[in-house]
Amino acid sequence: MDIESEHVMVTHGAQLAIYIAASLVLKPGSKVIVAHMNYVLADKLFEQLGATLVKVNVDENGIDVDAIDEICRRSRPDLLYIIPHHHHPTTVTLSPERRMKLLDIIRRYQLPVIEDDYDYDFHYDNSPILPLASADHNGYVLYVGSISKTLAPTIRLGYLVGSADFIRQASRLKLMMEIRGDVLFEESVANLFTTGELQRHLRRSVRSYRQRRDLFCGLLKASLGDLIQFTTPSGGMAVWMVFDQDYSISGLSKRLYNKGIFMNDGSMYRYSETVNGIRVGFASLDDEEIEKFTQILTLVR
Repeated sequence: MDIESEHVMVTHGAQLAIYIAASLVLKPGSKVIVAHMNYVLADKLFEQLGATLVKVNVDENGIDVDAIDEICRRSRPDLLYIIPHHHHPTTVTLSPERRMKLLDIIRRYQLPVIEDDYDYDFHYDNSPILPLASADHNGYVLYVGSISKTLAPTIRLGYLVGSADFIRQASRLKLMMEIRGDVLFEESVANLFTTGELQRHLRRSVRSYRQRRDLFCGLLKASLGDLIQFTTPSGGMAVWMVFDQDYSISGLSKRLYNKGIFMNDGSMYRYSETVNGIRVGFASLDDEEIEKFTQILTLVR
């Protein structure tokens, strides 16, 4: 992205960056386009700000861009929230064709966008799709990223990229929540970038996560292949598993809990009534833990 320091604001995690950006764009009664299956905390955040969610389906090529065009044609909403790279929760990536169509829609309707790119660094099979924010969007795309996924979940460090004027306004809003960030901590992370240590760490992480993904997906197919459908993700840190419609994920979660393993029961996903799926992470598990998890899955399924 062609940006300078005045286009970037550092935040305590990407979630705060999303909140600040949305707070400057939305007001009670605003309408926000989101994916039908979406990052739950973003949905809750927009509703907390008084907005109404307009849901659009996601398929193997990403969010339905034609549906977004039709919504804008009838009445342009106030915001589009999108995760084009490793969509949460399904892990799919917006196709290049849809990306070009969406950029045209953004420019044509002057549609404000929050682009959540929480794990851009983790791609395994090919080069990542470039962010929407890297293309010509006339200043309508606000880009949110995270260092937390690169280092550790306890490292609460995110950032918001936008026009210089928007970042000035965002900084004034942030000032009401915290007078300054953790400057010493931010300088320490900056030093990791400057010395190249963070880049080396990232390369090691990508190699490790790729290996864990391959092992995890291979064992999943062996243990649950007749019960689930999933696509091996091209990047990211999780697998989206869809079970047979009459299969109880909550029941599976309880049986795993009795074996000393915690797995989300799917209740956190609002769409669980229509899609019997669950997002399961693999990046934090070593080989032994992956093998143990899938072995126990085979026993309690």
